[in-house]
Amino acid sequence: MQLREFIKEVLTQIVDGVRDAQESNGGAFVVPSGDGGHKYAEHARFAASARLKSTIVDFDVAITAEDADKAEGGGGVKVFAIQFGAKGEISSKESTVSRVQFAVPLLLPESKRQWHAESRSEAN
Repeated sequence: MQLREFIKEVLTQIVDGVRDAQESNGGAFVVPSGDGGHKYAEHARFAASARLKSTIVDFDVAITAEDADKAEGGGGVKVFAIQFGAKGEISSKESTVSRVQFAVPLLLPESKRQWHAESRSEAN
């Protein structure tokens, strides 16, 4: 998988997971809207101001770059590791692993559920 595909998939699944959690009933409100300036617990990866709530998604990714050469039963192969395939094929592969660290800020989607209306109807 390419790095760009991995990042896109992780961020998309985080947002989809938050939305799924917002839709399920059970007493909890995930990223509620109209929270009336509620003071959230301090956390280094979460920020809330006015109606915006955000988090930081940290990535620590190991990237493998491979250089592969193939030759059909002949010479001229740069050898790092040799494997013999079913066709008498000789292949060599050289790989380098690099580590990349970065962070992406993410505005969290607000819940469409009206927590204040639901809490009032439960009280009645």
